Amino acid sequence: MPSKGFASQNISSKDFVNLHLPRHSTNNGSKRSRTGSIHSPSVRLSIIEEDGDIPPLPAKAHHRPFHRRWNLGDPPSISFEISPPKYSVWDATGPKGEKLSDVRNNKYIARRGGWKRICLILFLLFALIVGLAVGLTVGLRKKDSPPVPPQSPENTTLSPNAAEPFPAGSYTLTTFLDTVETGCTSQAEDWSCFPYHTYSESRSEAMANFTWVITKAGDGFSIASTNNPWSLNFDETPLAMVDAGTDDERYQFNAALNKVTVPNIGVNCFFNDTNLEGNLYTKKAPNYLPTSPVDPSNTASRDDFTPWPYAVDIRQTIGGGETVPECFRLQANRRGDRITDGFTPQPDSSICSCEYRNFGS
Repeated sequence: MPSKGFASQNISSKDFVNLHLPRHSTNNGSKRSRTGSIHSPSVRLSIIEEDGDIPPLPAKAHHRPFHRRWNLGDPPSISFEISPPKYSVWDATGPKGEKLSDVRNNKYIARRGGWKRICLILFLLFALIVGLAVGLTVGLRKKDSPPVPPQSPENTTLSPNAAEPFPAGSYTLTTFLDTVETGCTSQAEDWSCFPYHTYSESRSEAMANFTWVITKAGDGFSIASTNNPWSLNFDETPLAMVDAGTDDERYQFNAALNKVTVPNIGVNCFFNDTNLEGNLYTKKAPNYLPTSPVDPSNTASRDDFTPWPYAVDIRQTIGGGETVPECFRLQANRRGDRITDGFTPQPDSSICSCEYRNFGS
């Protein structure tokens, strides 16, 4: 077996190199080997085994930089300890190389007021959009919301006169005749109540209107009737607040009047000192609406009077007695002799009444 050393063989160095170079080596490799042999004749070349095992890769050093250990690439060239380069919005360029400074210095914009004018126009457009959005929102809410009921006197509601606080004003009170009692007289036909039909008899013919005027009187209010042939006439009377703050809150009054009835032709009966009690509610709603055409002779409404927006109940009452009633024959349209035949006085507890209201029991 031939020796692997170079000195122990009788071959030239050129032949040795050609024999031991890999098959893919080039002449340049031969030249480098030959040159090395010339300059270092005493250096022995290691044996190169063709098709030998690949030597293992050396272990990676633990002290390598962090970015090279995890293949993160090179570190950034700018350190966080160094301030960023100066930048101005006016240095920004557009798609065609133009700068915002060119727009700012534009002669047309400068001549028309500059950026201040542009900002003002943008502000006005924004305000207009916001105003329209708010207006539409509020309008739709009002459209979809139920009607707001009338306010009570505790609020700042104004009367129809607009210069006086509620309830001052001129009102038409639309009611119906609810009940009639005739216990104060032995002759039931002597006591009568306008419009002479109760609600149970005729819903439309039972309708009765009262036109009254409420005025401010010191710290309170007073009420009086207007002169008309249908209504109950009484002079100015104070109003008192009753059950304030409750659902039955109302203004109440009591007035004395001389009620006159005509039971027969040529006969007048007087029920003197009849008590008239009225309750004008400020929260309770009315619910009386006639379903049939109303007889105009039963109404005393006026166009210049405002409908009372709440519930109302009105009652006339008188007890029996020796002079209840006093009936007289008319002579030439003047009071004549008193009629006593067929009359029997009734006790004080026996009541005659007419009750009007505009809401159900």
